[in-house]
Amino acid sequence: MNQGISLKFICDEQLGRLARWLRILGQDVVYQNQVSDFQIIEQAKKESRIVLTRDHNLAEKLFQEGIKYYLVEENYPAHQLREVVERFQNQLQLRVFSRCVECNLPLEEIEKAKVKNLVPPFVFQTQEVFRRCPGCGKIFWSATHRQQVDLQLRDILGDLYDRLLEEVWNPSPPIKEKSTG
Repeated sequence: MNQGISLKFICDEQLGRLARWLRILGQDVVYQNQVSDFQIIEQAKKESRIVLTRDHNLAEKLFQEGIKYYLVEENYPAHQLREVVERFQNQLQLRVFSRCVECNLPLEEIEKAKVKNLVPPFVFQTQEVFRRCPGCGKIFWSATHRQQVDLQLRDILGDLYDRLLEEVWNPSPPIKEKSTG
């Protein structure tokens, strides 16, 4: 396990699906649609982010600016995910559903009593662990959705998934999200 290593990424507008998958894996990934190369370069500099791009012109600008970047070769999001995880495997920890996939903020633990009126009664009765996004307020809990995501990620990443996975949802790993407004 790679304790203490924390990479931060920024994806260009061609890599929105990759950004979402990386967030599911618990990676800190900035993504905005329709953002200029200049804005990407400035944010990467300011926040010490590695730029993930498929744009050769942007890659050349990043090289000239001395900004860390990775030129993604694959076309399909699943293949892109495998490519990026393989490239950075010695620096990544996979912490599935530890960040909000919308806001990119780390999820915070929240006391069960505080979510009673925010989740369905059955969920409140059957789950013990809840997390909340401090940005959008979504409440997350264990559910079969996590099992489906685990299967997909194992299919995409193979043995890398099990080798790099750090479980953050013990004792019951699966998770589901519920919008609270």
